Amino acid sequence: MMAHCPTRPIKALRLGGVSMQEELVVIRDFIASCPPFDQLAEPALTQLTPQWVIRYLRRGSAFPPHSTPHYWLIRRGAIEIRDADNQLLEKLAEGDSYSADCLSAPSAIQTKAHTSEDTLLYALPLPALAALWQQHPTLHQLMLADLGQRIAHAHQRVLPSIERNLLSLALKDLLHRPAVSMEADTPLQTAAQYMVAQRVSALLVTQDQRLCGILTDRDLRSRALAQGLAFSTPISAIMTPNPLTLSPEQPCADALTLMTERGIHHLPISLNGELYGLVSSSDLLQLQSRNSLYLADRMRRSPHRESLISLAHELPELWFSIAQRGENPLLLGRLISTIADTLTQRLLVLAEQQLGEPPIPYAWIAYGSQGRHELTLHSDQDNALILADSYDVSQHGSYFEQLTRYVCEGLAASGFILCPGNMMAMNPQWRLPVQAWLDLFADWIYHTDAHKARLATNLFDLRYVAGSADLVPLLRTYVEEHGASAPLQHYLAHNTATPSVQPLGFFRHYVLTTHAENTQLDLKPSALLPLISLARIYALNSASSEVNTVARFQWAAHQGLLSASGAQELIQAFALALNLRTQHQVQQYAQGLALTNVLSVQTLSTQDKQALRDVFKLIALHQHRIRQAYLKG
Repeated sequence: MMAHCPTRPIKALRLGGVSMQEELVVIRDFIASCPPFDQLAEPALTQLTPQWVIRYLRRGSAFPPHSTPHYWLIRRGAIEIRDADNQLLEKLAEGDSYSADCLSAPSAIQTKAHTSEDTLLYALPLPALAALWQQHPTLHQLMLADLGQRIAHAHQRVLPSIERNLLSLALKDLLHRPAVSMEADTPLQTAAQYMVAQRVSALLVTQDQRLCGILTDRDLRSRALAQGLAFSTPISAIMTPNPLTLSPEQPCADALTLMTERGIHHLPISLNGELYGLVSSSDLLQLQSRNSLYLADRMRRSPHRESLISLAHELPELWFSIAQRGENPLLLGRLISTIADTLTQRLLVLAEQQLGEPPIPYAWIAYGSQGRHELTLHSDQDNALILADSYDVSQHGSYFEQLTRYVCEGLAASGFILCPGNMMAMNPQWRLPVQAWLDLFADWIYHTDAHKARLATNLFDLRYVAGSADLVPLLRTYVEEHGASAPLQHYLAHNTATPSVQPLGFFRHYVLTTHAENTQLDLKPSALLPLISLARIYALNSASSEVNTVARFQWAAHQGLLSASGAQELIQAFALALNLRTQHQVQQYAQGLALTNVLSVQTLSTQDKQALRDVFKLIALHQHRIRQAYLKG
């Protein structure tokens, strides 16, 4: 049994024949490996080390010991922290710290703690800590920052640098010349001569100095020369009116996403009516040697299914090249989803060429992760079909059975696996007229049970992909107007706020949950799905039309369901978890392994563990609020 030992200065120790100097080096190296002391330079660490004291506690001892307040660092052993009901809240081990004694305000949650093993502690007295904070104010913020501040710091740490993350550049940084523009009544020939002189492929068109259109080389060829228009025709006759625009402060990623989604190659940059310039697909292509815009363009021009599927197999390499550079993981999900949309749209065009014109209008929708624009490479298919109410299965059933099978099997051949639960458009259960969908949604909302609530969870993230867009708004509006109704909210709140397994943190090489200790951490159920569920329930309770998780948190803040800082904390936590998954999958891809959400705890750095521990705490905090708001009584 380890002997109980009072607190002693390190300089008074001489253990096992080890010299004081050697012992100090060992202690300094250990402290240097523990956040936030890993931020200190070598001279500061050397100066700090002798100020720590050592304390031994036997197994079962109360913690912290009755002494003057200290900042505690666990060198060896284990400490369990429980709430007033004796529920385990946290388990600390080597390298973990305990700072409750240093907080100016006590925690709102009453806790008790004890050592579960013989434990060796390093302790820094408060006067020494105060001196350290005075010399290193940033360290003070890191040591005692609140949960949101720690998550923000971790988010900042993992954000890619500007040099690597080119798509995070503001669009204004991509503009190398003033806007090239002409008034709308300018004759075609004058405009063409001006474009040649300025060496541009597109011209911004203005009226009373305000943007009203865009004119491209292609417009001049197809809408003027090919049609035999007179050279004196005003350019307003052939321009594309009211073009989409972005502001100069938006990132290049927004331009890339918009061009990929809409299949356009030029975007005017303007703000409050002032023209800043024009960004082209060539500008973005120069920014990236390989990008989604180029792949999507070739997909749209693919003449048959085989060539389309062949192009789709370039997607993993594209994803890898982007992810390896450390691009924002939120952007990655959007790009993968956009490519999946493009692939679906082209498959539908090819199917219609083979089967003939559709007998009635239809809309192809995506839901789940694709609906939310959060698709990953290994996601299964989440799609369905909305048919016009004139649908007659005896007349039209065969056509849409063939159409949906063609597309779903084409997506599967392209790498988007068939849904194991058969929740796809080629299943007649997910191929319904508008009124049948409305009846189904009403049943899920007003006569729900656990199974129906799970279906609603997926389908209510629906988003239009192709076909007749006017068939979709009725369903979206119904979800927005009725999604907050009971008893669906009770089931959704219950599923969101009472997870079957609640991760608490890490204990040595294990992830600690309410039920067990595991050597592996599945990021999907432990972090990603809980955050997605929180965003969904906030969205349904604020009649939001948003389906993307980040946009839903932002909307919830806009509606007052969350504070602005609370929404930002959740968004940063989501990005942190996504980033860890992306980096994990990059390593798997490089090794030729199947991509998963499951990480070995041993591969996580101390900083990543701390960040994830804070993410778990943030999720638990919001789950508690959901219980208080929706499940009382």
